[in-house]
Amino acid sequence: MKTCVIFGALPLNEKYKNRFIPPMSTVNPPGLIIAADRGYKTAKALDIEPDITVGDFDSLGTVPEGENVIKLPVRKDETDVGYAARLGLERGYKCFEIYGAVGGMLDHTVANIAIAQYIAENGGRAWFFGDEFSFTVIRNDTQLLPPQDSGRVAVFAVGGTAKGVTIRRLSYEAENIEIKCSDHIGVSNEFIGRT
Repeated sequence: MKTCVIFGALPLNEKYKNRFIPPMSTVNPPGLIIAADRGYKTAKALDIEPDITVGDFDSLGTVPEGENVIKLPVRKDETDVGYAARLGLERGYKCFEIYGAVGGMLDHTVANIAIAQYIAENGGRAWFFGDEFSFTVIRNDTQLLPPQDSGRVAVFAVGGTAKGVTIRRLSYEAENIEIKCSDHIGVSNEFIGRT
């Protein structure tokens, strides 16, 4: 299965220079690369040429040249990243990796959680990557994380109650529990060197 890779506005550090797809995601090679507004600058800084560039270009400050540029109105009902994700879904992609869209403005990060939920509701899976943390939304699925000696993992319910949640091989384990949207029990779990 090919991956739809989307670049958001935030710059990425040097670890993305030579390999912008993290090790956990290399099973799905990129099939479509979309730059969302200033994500064009992010992609170009990594020497990556987007297949499509979308946005109102308020954060980039200029409209890139080329035939694969989709100019969006400034006043719209979705973010540039949201438009890019919807475009990927419409083209049949179910696996998404979205870079440079975590951190920065809190409202955009929360919007991106909603976009991850939207992708999950439409049968896909999206990983959002930033320099400090990453996230995904799981719906009737399992997620394996590679072993790490340190680091945090949090598990929250989005948009309702998550039933049948099982967490194994982290500092705090759980078996077949329910987590409500208002619960914060899943905060600050820790890796202990196991998958």
